[in-house]
Amino acid sequence: MIMTNTTDVAGVLANTHLFPGLDAVQLEAIAAETELVDFSAGDNICVEGDITAQSMYVIASGKANVFKKNGNEQVKLISLNPGEYIGESLLENLPINATVVAAEQTTALRLNTTAFKRILIEHPALAESLLRGLAKELRSFRTVLARSVSVARSRSASVNNDTRNVIRMAVFDFMKHEKESFEASVEAFRNSLDPERAAFEVQYYENKLDAKTVRLAAGCQVVCIFVNDTADAEVLTLLQAQGVQLLTLRCAGFDMVDLKAAAALGITVTRVPAYSPYAVAEFAVTLALCLNRRMVAASGRVKQGNFSLAGLVGFDFHGKIVGVIGTGKIGQCFIKIMLGFGCKILCYDAYPSKEVATWENCTYVTLDELYSQSRIISLHAPLLPETKYMINKDSIAKMVPGVVLINTSRGGLVNTQDLIQGLKSGKVSGAGLDVYENEKSLYFEDHSLTVMEDDAYARLTTFPNVLVTGHQAFLTEEALEKIGAVTMENVRENLFEHKTGKELTNVVM
Repeated sequence: MIMTNTTDVAGVLANTHLFPGLDAVQLEAIAAETELVDFSAGDNICVEGDITAQSMYVIASGKANVFKKNGNEQVKLISLNPGEYIGESLLENLPINATVVAAEQTTALRLNTTAFKRILIEHPALAESLLRGLAKELRSFRTVLARSVSVARSRSASVNNDTRNVIRMAVFDFMKHEKESFEASVEAFRNSLDPERAAFEVQYYENKLDAKTVRLAAGCQVVCIFVNDTADAEVLTLLQAQGVQLLTLRCAGFDMVDLKAAAALGITVTRVPAYSPYAVAEFAVTLALCLNRRMVAASGRVKQGNFSLAGLVGFDFHGKIVGVIGTGKIGQCFIKIMLGFGCKILCYDAYPSKEVATWENCTYVTLDELYSQSRIISLHAPLLPETKYMINKDSIAKMVPGVVLINTSRGGLVNTQDLIQGLKSGKVSGAGLDVYENEKSLYFEDHSLTVMEDDAYARLTTFPNVLVTGHQAFLTEEALEKIGAVTMENVRENLFEHKTGKELTNVVM
């Protein structure tokens, strides 16, 4: 149903943030050129690539979802609520840049772009009001920040007459422990550039990347993030609107990135796939040894003058069966160390390694076989939809009594509540956890003077047979140096050597 009553339309305009401060006469001038249109759930409001479209829309009520194509798939990016608008690319004579679909019964205000341009020219007060409204649109930044970046670059070029290729990078969740090594890598990279042709500027932020901090990346072509940053569809949409071309990760895991959204938006994603597999593998073994031989409890006792050995009995690693889930580079390093103890290794991986399959005392088995035979189980798998909570009450029930569980991979592989029940029942005799499913709000920060609000985490730390560390398995000098060097090489390949897709050594696709 189409409503053409200008009073109704003017009322919708008055309630949007696009036209603050207009009087009734001015609103009527716009309303005369517009109409309200109803869309049912699933209706297309506009279609990506449409070059014949002549209207832009302001959502009056309901909600609409924004999609972009990634091959043959439509990838959802963000949702639009009342007061937000679409089709602004038409003002620049460009095709519609996304498909917008009504998520529910939705009413939108339709403005003919040709008439809208004419109104803005004939009524300067309307143009001024529109600019004020755009300046307040802090949520999406789709126009304001893009314009700000353009102005800033133009100003820089005019003042400095700088014709060099200037690349700017925003580094989020930057921590003290990585400062020396990462800044050394940045400086080495900067010194490798021809200063007459290229320049590289970096801004460091302790803030994690999310929808609230994304504005800090304005003016940057590169954004560099770590494990607990957020790069979901909403954040990526805002980054792309600000001109970000490359999202480079200072880690191997990429579960914090919506890869489909990144591909649809044309943002390249790279990572550091193997900064030091030895560091993580050695730490996993350390956790297993400390748990088995009760090292924390033993050390605490002797410091108090208690030399009793009661409750400190462990078991020989030699001859035991060790289950390894994930046989990538870290998993393989862990296997080699455990083979050195004289263990027999049962392996599981969705993509088995042909090399590992040839190793003596290593056998690929099903997950159920691994669970039912392994005295120690170490997780080295990525966090994917199919691996989330792979350690749960059902899998724990299949494990041998007294199993020792080690996780240095991703916290989301383990259902914490189910693990707690396994520990309470005695089915799990020890757990070494360097990662935790809800670590984002905890790790890499000092919470020593605050109340622990995460009940599950607080419960874990009460078990004497649980050893929890703060995602430090990777933390060696060699690993930090590798992270910095590979990150800079990823930047070089993409933005200075202009490699794309599979041409990039460490691309995530």
